[in-house]
Amino acid sequence: MAYKDSVQRVSPRNDTKITGTVTCKTGSSSGIVRDLSEEGICFQLLFDIGARTGQEVTIRSEELGFLTGMVRWVRGDRIGIKLNLSSNTAAQISSYYKFFR
Repeated sequence: MAYKDSVQRVSPRNDTKITGTVTCKTGSSSGIVRDLSEEGICFQLLFDIGARTGQEVTIRSEELGFLTGMVRWVRGDRIGIKLNLSSNTAAQISSYYKFFR
């Protein structure tokens, strides 16, 4: 069984190809949101920014707007980001599904 299939998610993830920028205290990189849920993002970086587990990050995207979160994992050129949950975050993600999907 593949790792992705064996992980139980709190909320379902949807594959996306949203372009955006991630910024943390060690740098900033453009990239692609590979998947999205109400609670998190998998972001593929174009450049290594030295992101580490536990770092605060900001995500800017035309489709999603401005989001904040924390790095949960780093695997090669991809990072997992747990979003800071708020009514604003929920509204931005809901808006993405309504207008861009």
